[in-house]
Amino acid sequence: MQIEVTAEELRYIIRCGAALAQLLPNTSLPTYCGFDRDQIVEFSARMRNELEKEGLDM
Repeated sequence: MQIEVTAEELRYIIRCGAALAQLLPNTSLPTYCGFDRDQIVEFSARMRNELEKEGLDM
């Protein structure tokens, strides 16, 4: 599946993931969003790399 988002939408997704990881207890993350802290960090890093590849910053 491919979904297109704007750079600003991608920034929003990354920021929300980071906020969840910071604000929710580790044990609540999987039930709240389906990702654990490590998955959120890994996903956020991959998406930041995508922004950087396009010459965009956070």
